[in-house]
Amino acid sequence: MKTLLLALVSLFAIGAPGDASSWRSLAASRPLGTADSLHVRLRYDAGTLTLGAAAAPLLYDAKARFDANEQRLSRSYDAVSHTLRIGLDSSTMQAAARHSNRKRSNEGRLDLSLAAGIPVDLDLDLGTTRAILNLSSLWVDALRVSSGATETELTFGNANPKPMRDLFVDAGVGSISIHGLGNARAQRATIASTVGAVDLDLAGEWTGDMPLTLRVALGSATLRVPRDVGVSLHLAHRLANVDSEGFTERDGIMYSAGYAQAKRHAIIDGSATLANVDIVWMN
Repeated sequence: MKTLLLALVSLFAIGAPGDASSWRSLAASRPLGTADSLHVRLRYDAGTLTLGAAAAPLLYDAKARFDANEQRLSRSYDAVSHTLRIGLDSSTMQAAARHSNRKRSNEGRLDLSLAAGIPVDLDLDLGTTRAILNLSSLWVDALRVSSGATETELTFGNANPKPMRDLFVDAGVGSISIHGLGNARAQRATIASTVGAVDLDLAGEWTGDMPLTLRVALGSATLRVPRDVGVSLHLAHRLANVDSEGFTERDGIMYSAGYAQAKRHAIIDGSATLANVDIVWMN
């Protein structure tokens, strides 16, 4: 049926233009159909963002609430490339309107759910947001998060069905907490932060080596590491405090006690500038 190929959209306007009456709500979804993958390009500059798994048999399900005086909504889906583009941003608004009531635009939200069981490529461009990204039930092939002043919580509650090709998170001047990073099974992972806090939990179902690049400046990073994991640290640090208690240095690389005997390893490189890097061992 043609309805299986069309998005189901309902858009409701609340009142007339101005003040509280400028708020809009959007609900949009699309059935999975024959799609065998999904690429998501999301831009969200202010408010609360949640991302998780959609109920079967949906490809995606989006619900948004926003102030039309300050933000513009865009959404499109390309059935050939299986690409969903969705955004709420104020880049097209006049500067005066954009800054006249920033507090109210921060009260908006976008709730996005995606199909489980097919590989998903995520590219998220975030501004001043509170982002709660629960990828526990998704098959994430690649993940890129670029943010400004964002508070981000990223969760991998279950092991990714297949190793993730690439995981890149730039927390900007915000903070980020990643739970169960080991479950991402990333072939390579890069976490960057400037003037912010990074909290990484390396727990999860993974074997072998976990390559992790960490770049922290003017902030702090806490690495929560399971006791059975061997850690190697090769961080270029400048005016930084790197917790290496119990580590042994060989050829410029710091190794945790029992590294050679460990069955899995976190291989950490990168840099720390005017920052603190702490390692917390978890039982």
